[in-house]
Amino acid sequence: MLVGLAIWLAPAPPSAAAQAAASQPASFAQVQAVVDQRCVLCHNAQVQQKNVMLHDAENLKKHAQNVYQQAAVLKLMPMNNATQITDAERLVIKRWYEAGAPGP
Repeated sequence: MLVGLAIWLAPAPPSAAAQAAASQPASFAQVQAVVDQRCVLCHNAQVQQKNVMLHDAENLKKHAQNVYQQAAVLKLMPMNNATQITDAERLVIKRWYEAGAPGP
């Protein structure tokens, strides 16, 4: 009885489509959308925390390694997760950077 309950309560394994999507490189547009929503508040032309601007394609490419390290690997940014970045959004950054951080 308990075994049946444990099996019933166990989360379903990810679908093949979900696994395939997670392994595909993220596009620049996907990363830009995440950065615009979660990072640009503190990293823009007017506010440049740590001298990092992420408000345009040129600067996002320039700081790609920092974004990857701080947001996807170390998960230190956004500070105290002030903008509520999700693990899925961090994965978008990771997939983009690991694919060579392609531009627009």
